[in-house]
Amino acid sequence: MTLSELERSLPNGLHDAQLVSIDVNFASKEATLGLNIDVSPSDAQALGNPEYRAVRIRFLGLEFVVIDPPVTLSTSGPLMIDSGSGQPKTAPCQLPQICHDCFLCWIFVSQSNSFIRICARHVQLE
Repeated sequence: MTLSELERSLPNGLHDAQLVSIDVNFASKEATLGLNIDVSPSDAQALGNPEYRAVRIRFLGLEFVVIDPPVTLSTSGPLMIDSGSGQPKTAPCQLPQICHDCFLCWIFVSQSNSFIRICARHVQLE
């Protein structure tokens, strides 16, 4: 499963999820994101009352992780993220070659105005 496929299985995808942690283990070729994801129905979002659930997203068969240096850093409140597949159109960068059986995705961290790019073979939700 790719990150895009996983996002489609969630009520609100990863839009406005909160990044809690990131752990990269190169020995086991795995990266884990600790997130609080919005699982509220759309009417609760409209009222500004999102309901968050803690999850872990594990990237398996990790090829690489590229973390941009922060452009700015606002430490007030949770680190809000958005995500997508491939290279971000607003900030492409030079990356290692991507294997045919891998996917590339990006995580945008609003407070640092920077991207995390992850290339892996599979992703799973815990």
